[in-house]
Amino acid sequence: MISNYDKQVDIGRKIFLNYDQEALIQKYTLDADADFLYLTYLGTKCRVNRKTGAIDEMIDDIYTECREYTVVMTIYDMLCHGDSPTLPPLSGKWTLVGNFAAAGSSPDANLFAQKYADAFSGKTDALKDACTAIGGEILDSIAGADVTARIPAFSFFPVLLQYWEKDEEFAPQIRLLWDDQSMKYLNFETTYYLQGDLLERLLQLIR
Repeated sequence: MISNYDKQVDIGRKIFLNYDQEALIQKYTLDADADFLYLTYLGTKCRVNRKTGAIDEMIDDIYTECREYTVVMTIYDMLCHGDSPTLPPLSGKWTLVGNFAAAGSSPDANLFAQKYADAFSGKTDALKDACTAIGGEILDSIAGADVTARIPAFSFFPVLLQYWEKDEEFAPQIRLLWDDQSMKYLNFETTYYLQGDLLERLLQLIR
């Protein structure tokens, strides 16, 4: 029995194939050959089949088909979002994801991230190492965070991760910040897919 997620993955492939791939190569400065478009998502090399739309990710130096809903939908959304022939400029101004939504319409991203904050507790150095392992840059502390990292979700699209270790009064906390032009790159819902993928990859690296 095919799950609804698998059905959506297959629908995403078909939609992707409607787009002008040469225009995508130019817009995102992608490496490409006759068979594939190549990109990196959260430190993992990926390729998109130009004939089928299928996405592979490199695992142990071998490309393997990826059907993980959040991963493939984030990649499709990034490549196919908007109608500008060139990449919109990022402002470098960071903001919370909730600021992109209509009032009262967004789930609390902090609640979603809390299980990861708890898992990272006491592992600050390991978290820094995990961030750098996926291409992140450790920055000077912002707002007293124990970890501040600028992480490329894609080579052209970073997010900012902050982590505060627990103390006598507060539980550990994670916050992800987004460039205030992010909605020119992704749909609002897709930011939650990307956040989940990012935190899960960091957790797996720490483990």
